[in-house]
Amino acid sequence: MIDITKLKTFVAVADLGSFSKASEILYITQPAVTQQIKALEKMVGAKLFQRQGGRIVLTEEGKRIYELAKALLSDYENLMEEMANIKKEFKESLFIGISTTLSEYKVPELIAEFHSQMPSITIRVFVENSQQIEEGLSSGVLNLGIIEREPSEKFNSIRWFVDEVVFFTHPQHPFARMGSIEPEMLYEADIIFRESSSGTRRVVKQALERLGIVFERLNIKIEVNCGRSILSMVKSGYGCSFLSRGLLEKDLEEGSIVEVPIKGFKAERWYYIIYPQGGKLSFLANRFMRFLLSKEKQELVKDEERIDL
Repeated sequence: MIDITKLKTFVAVADLGSFSKASEILYITQPAVTQQIKALEKMVGAKLFQRQGGRIVLTEEGKRIYELAKALLSDYENLMEEMANIKKEFKESLFIGISTTLSEYKVPELIAEFHSQMPSITIRVFVENSQQIEEGLSSGVLNLGIIEREPSEKFNSIRWFVDEVVFFTHPQHPFARMGSIEPEMLYEADIIFRESSSGTRRVVKQALERLGIVFERLNIKIEVNCGRSILSMVKSGYGCSFLSRGLLEKDLEEGSIVEVPIKGFKAERWYYIIYPQGGKLSFLANRFMRFLLSKEKQELVKDEERIDL
């Protein structure tokens, strides 16, 4: 007889390319994931996974099972959702906390796409810094959070995707014609920065200090807690700034701003999906998290540890 639990585990490993990430999503231990996969392989009579180029991928037999399993699980989830609707056993509101930077690109479109799949629900989005999102989760106000720093140990967390912060200015600025600049040349620039509690500011400060830059000596003329406001100021012809590449992509392509590489400078940070330790995710929060993870498979397995199958 087919075991739905084992099929869910199989599909989770296939989607994420990882036993450990599957264990996090399914709230079971990694050995339990391995045991369930081996039991399914024994039932099928063939290996379902193999390692290829540092990743876990489906075998040919696994691919055949995967498509059927996905269809079966989709029907099963639709059935369970309809039963839950009938029994009124799940809340029709999803409370999400999103870090300020992500509220300005990427996530809004994904929230809209998710809601189109479940139009009867209400999604309430709170845009705050990472600390306030953690506080909202701890107090029970939020169901799920997406933050731009490694969370405290009292939260379960999954690395979602990696983000690059770049230095940019307007096309008329002297830096725009230089191709790249030495780190020390930043002392000459009028800079617009995110506020002191910002994750963007923190990661830039750390990267500059590794290059020997004294952060306090920079000419920070304006501080704003909104990336799009900073972008508008620079586009208008004032100063320079540091923001996420994802927020700048369209304007970089159009030429309204110019990226200026700083020699030796590299600032990256992971975004994390978080929820309280020991707290069971609601139906909607679980479904939204799995939706987000399905959008970023490659980033999730970038630094995956080796696992013997």
